Amino acid sequence: MGNEASQPHDPEDEFTQFDGIETLGYRVLGVQPNSPAADARLVSFLDFLVGCNGTMLMGSGEGLEDGDEYDDVDFPKVLRENEGKELELLVHNIKSNSQRLVKITPSSTWGGAGLLGVTIRLDNYGGADERLIRVLSVEHNSPAAIAGLTPLTDYLLGTTSASFDSDDMLAEVLWVHVDRIVEIYVYSTETNMVRVVTLMPTNSWGGRGLLGAEVGTGYLHGFPKAVRGTDGKSVERKVRLGVRPTEAIAEGEQTDDQAKSEILENETAITDEISGKTMCFAEQMEMEPEPMQTQQQQPPAQQNPGGEPTSEGRKYANEADALFSQPPPENGATYTGYSPQYAPQPVDENVDLR
Repeated sequence: MGNEASQPHDPEDEFTQFDGIETLGYRVLGVQPNSPAADARLVSFLDFLVGCNGTMLMGSGEGLEDGDEYDDVDFPKVLRENEGKELELLVHNIKSNSQRLVKITPSSTWGGAGLLGVTIRLDNYGGADERLIRVLSVEHNSPAAIAGLTPLTDYLLGTTSASFDSDDMLAEVLWVHVDRIVEIYVYSTETNMVRVVTLMPTNSWGGRGLLGAEVGTGYLHGFPKAVRGTDGKSVERKVRLGVRPTEAIAEGEQTDDQAKSEILENETAITDEISGKTMCFAEQMEMEPEPMQTQQQQPPAQQNPGGEPTSEGRKYANEADALFSQPPPENGATYTGYSPQYAPQPVDENVDLR
């Protein structure tokens, strides 16, 4: 893959892609500071929520016949029914390939959005530590260099609404955000920290490609053994719920009171209080900036699924996303009674995005 546009994802595959997969959980995409999730030291992109109070969240599907529903736990319902009560979550960490038990108390009064203050998304943790994108080289004055990406030690993990499980997903995000800001979560083996970088893909920086970096994917570009001993940490990001952003707001300009009071009907706006950037997300907590409607010769952005998932259990992913909200931090006790099984992913060729 070079800078070719990848094929847009089929919205109907959002949940059907997980049918038959037993290594499913809710991937932590971000945690708000001072939230229950922050107190539990959940780590962005590296942690998966897989169990609650001794029960696995995703049903195994054993004995199911065609047309039967998965016996998944209604996680949002569990949180609502246990507001103010301590829960014990089983968390799988893909970097240390270990499990731990954490205590967490759902609350609507902690001062932020959601009962836990965490953005989550249904994902497959089996082999996720090998579906990584490693930065191999960075060209001078390129978008990657300006964003502060470091060769060999940085891994591109995803955005606030999606994980990079392939170079195609990275390419799609870059194309959708040509000459526009996108925030990307990056893990560094030097700091053992997941941080957020601000990147502006562009063809006008003076070199080849939108990123100006060479990346590698596949088994050979997984986490090195030296960092496997810990769960890692991640930054916490404060966000606030707001009104629909206008172009003027996005550019940091003042608008009149009428524009400020225009409430978003089908989306919610959030403003990052660190960067000041306004983002939008739909019910599923999609917090990617909206693609420009006038962009030409770009593939359409990935859309949220509009149809029904193939099982009732998969519907809980949407409900759970709607309960939570955004970016995080660490560790807890080890849990030995759980042992996921999966096979390593095949080795992929290096990907040159220069």
